Amino acid sequence: MNVNVYILERENKDMSSPDLLDTATKIAISAVKPNPRDREGRKPSVDQSTINNLLTFLQSRRNVNELLVYIMRQMGRGEIDEQTGKLLLSSLKDKNVEEALTLLGYVKWIYETLTGLEKDYFSVKTVEKFRQLVEVLSK
Repeated sequence: MNVNVYILERENKDMSSPDLLDTATKIAISAVKPNPRDREGRKPSVDQSTINNLLTFLQSRRNVNELLVYIMRQMGRGEIDEQTGKLLLSSLKDKNVEEALTLLGYVKWIYETLTGLEKDYFSVKTVEKFRQLVEVLSK
């Protein structure tokens, strides 16, 4: 591989990272919104194990199309709410395996941050960008 091509490819991958972080932020915030089936409103719409399962599924199967089918199945079973499912499907449909793994890794980390800090959904629900989330969490 030509060194210049490699450097250009690395730069393009590095440039997409903020976009992936922004997308992951939207997905994670959607996933932590209160589950309408939980009377106390404490449980998130998507359980942490479901987020982990998406990442594990893709790590083992290495096929984004199969992951998309799995997401649709989980939506049908009520494990992933419709809004979060649509965000996942639209975000992953044009990604290769490595990009999808990176995105889901970011989703997992942001999701665990929000649930671990017990951040009130309503304090982050309007956040659109990763840097906005950093601002909210740093106050």
